[in-house]
Amino acid sequence: MRLGLRFAVCVVLPACAASLPMSLFTGETARKPLPATMPGGIAVFDADNDGLLDIFFANGAPLPAGRKTSPLHSNRFFRNRGAMRFEDRTAAAGLAGVGYDFAAAAGDFDRDGHIDLLVSGLRGLTLYRNRGQGIFEDVTARSGLDNLGRWSVGAAWLDIDNDGDLDLFVVNYVRWDAATEKACVVEGRPDFCHPRFYEPQPNALFRNDGGRFTDISVESGIAQHAGKGMAAAVADFDLDGRPDIFVTNDRAFNFLFHNLGNGRFSEIAFESGVAVPASGNPPSAMGTDAQDYDNDGRPDLVYTALRDETFPLYRNAGAEFTDATMTSGLSTLTRAMAGWSIVFADLDNDGRKDLAIARGEVLSATGAKGATGREPLTWLRNTGARFEAGAPIAAPPQLYRGLVAADLDNDGCLDLVATALQAAPQVIKRACPPGSHWLKVIAPPGARVSVDGQWRHVTYTSGYASSCHCPLHFGVGAGPVRVKTGEKDMTVKVDQVIQP
Repeated sequence: MRLGLRFAVCVVLPACAASLPMSLFTGETARKPLPATMPGGIAVFDADNDGLLDIFFANGAPLPAGRKTSPLHSNRFFRNRGAMRFEDRTAAAGLAGVGYDFAAAAGDFDRDGHIDLLVSGLRGLTLYRNRGQGIFEDVTARSGLDNLGRWSVGAAWLDIDNDGDLDLFVVNYVRWDAATEKACVVEGRPDFCHPRFYEPQPNALFRNDGGRFTDISVESGIAQHAGKGMAAAVADFDLDGRPDIFVTNDRAFNFLFHNLGNGRFSEIAFESGVAVPASGNPPSAMGTDAQDYDNDGRPDLVYTALRDETFPLYRNAGAEFTDATMTSGLSTLTRAMAGWSIVFADLDNDGRKDLAIARGEVLSATGAKGATGREPLTWLRNTGARFEAGAPIAAPPQLYRGLVAADLDNDGCLDLVATALQAAPQVIKRACPPGSHWLKVIAPPGARVSVDGQWRHVTYTSGYASSCHCPLHFGVGAGPVRVKTGEKDMTVKVDQVIQP
């Protein structure tokens, strides 16, 4: 690992993909330990307050020990130097890590104006406080955060009680013990085991009490529901002013935790219509996102699954959700796909939220189905009534996992960052469509913002195991636009960043 190395990505070309100088280490062995198919989380955030979005990657470690023993296992932090140039600042930032890590969530938990970082791992959590200038310190021990040794594949910062402090929801997967793990075979060759062989775990909720955290998983109602959590999407689904939490479960019924206030949640996935698709068969639900794809003011839901399961899309109809997978075209488009991360993102600045998808088989690349396991990154374009295949994304087929859409070079168009197992992360610079215009809005967590009839809400989660602490991005027309957020209503020019 060459720390401090500066390198360029797509400085001249208007659109291209380039690899960052690292490889996502999985720890896969001949025994096919389950954690080896699960890493790949990304956090995109402005670590040093210079107006440029930096990138953090969670990385694995040798198994079964799950401890980093080489620089090859290091988590990596790349500072954005502008014009798609990045510098490896892992050591200086203090973010190399020590254990097997899967996911990252960015958020300013202590409200000091510097964005902090929560890293989810195989046997615990690590909370890094940003001291300024992108220099971090491990404050896990004194923060009160304790995930009780459980395997976490994600986390979400949110303000459950609207007190201004970011609370923390932790997505826990299954109980894994290398000593008792079964040997599984797929078409005569060793491969990763099906999730049915593993015991489900409850998720966790921590209340922020002024910079220290209190575990309220039991009293909140969260701990009553054990699942095989893969990802969480946070949104105020019923528009009552409190953030709710949707959780995808791997081959088990999904959860929708309705925020009742006073730190209490009720699990309402079945009555809301999002626990399972119409077939009644829980799919391998993976990454998820929640935004208003049809611009009716209510946040909708989408999540990925494996081949022949399709990627369910649920339209928020107010009192409940309706399954729009077939009517939107996603049923046909995604049936042959194995998906992990998925994000709503306006990739062509036409004012409609498209879908960007990180794809790849869950089984081993060296197993019986490895030859067909690598898949491309995919853009599904929102036409208004349906989705259709967008232009190919210039990146090689891989076993993709994490994905974030963010404007890395401040040109007004969303770029992509993706991870893949045993491969280098990809940074994809995307060209702005001719004549396109944009607006970025910086608003507090949980805020709902309308720009000329488009709706977005502020959330820091992104697909699978990833996080984007980024301005809200709107593709808009050429003229002035009307912006509504909270009690403010204003007319602004396009092609700028505003903070109402």
